[in-house]
Amino acid sequence: MSISIALMSQMAFAANAGLTTEHIEGPVYAIIGETGNRSAENLGNNANFGFIVGDTGVLLIDSGAGTHAAKAIEAKILEITPLPITVVINTGGQDHRWLGNAYFAKQGARIIASNAAVADQNARAGDQIQGLIATTGQHPMNNLDILTAPETFDQTYELNHAGLDITIHHQGAAHTPGDSWVFIRALKILFTGDIAYGDRMLGVIEVSDSRSWVDVFEAMAQLPAQKVIPGHGLVSTLAKLSEQTYNYLVHLRQGVGEFLDNGGDLADIRKVDQSAFDDLLNYAGIAPGNALRVYEQMEWE
Repeated sequence: MSISIALMSQMAFAANAGLTTEHIEGPVYAIIGETGNRSAENLGNNANFGFIVGDTGVLLIDSGAGTHAAKAIEAKILEITPLPITVVINTGGQDHRWLGNAYFAKQGARIIASNAAVADQNARAGDQIQGLIATTGQHPMNNLDILTAPETFDQTYELNHAGLDITIHHQGAAHTPGDSWVFIRALKILFTGDIAYGDRMLGVIEVSDSRSWVDVFEAMAQLPAQKVIPGHGLVSTLAKLSEQTYNYLVHLRQGVGEFLDNGGDLADIRKVDQSAFDDLLNYAGIAPGNALRVYEQMEWE
């Protein structure tokens, strides 16, 4: 197969995976995934990713939900540049943030993540792979072994790529224990990872920490960011994402707190009113579980 035919095949594959590319500014791009649920068609890449084109290589923000998903991301980048992916940042422990690591490391890429993200990835890798098999009908790793980041940090990691100073910062647990944001100060561009959700209902999962998530968002909101790429949803602003993520978390915790103070029973947790956010995609399917998991956490706060 010729290189051009192979490239066309990859591009068609990426299009079928539901990914679109958006130029943000200068060498910075976002790859926007579907805002709905993961599926066989989107390969588990129902999330946003990003990349920065340098002189000799590309920095990728989040590697996709396995080898097939990583190839779909790579195909979108190849539409912009033929340069290799030389650096990969994992912004958290969710499968679409890191299971593509092995594919890019095999090509020589450095992999970077917070220590808390790596611990979470190691703890949940088996469950994540089984979940992707059930959803997509294929093993996400395609015969590659899982790989967590060899380069790790506790709170802040700084690097330069494409002449831009880039800060990766882990403030604390949010959607997952190791969530980080990526900030490009010179361009005022922020990739939030799963700290912020736009246009769809966020998920409070078993490893989420809703109280810390509120604090993390407050710290992130102090950044002078003008163009913000959330973990899910359209390119946005901190003001809008505050309405859709921060305000929701505060509202939910207040509602569950009042429910607990009034002696509410777990069987009645659906009575916690979240209807102010019913315009967000997936509200009906996700909101009740969010209330349940916040209830379980707040019982012990």
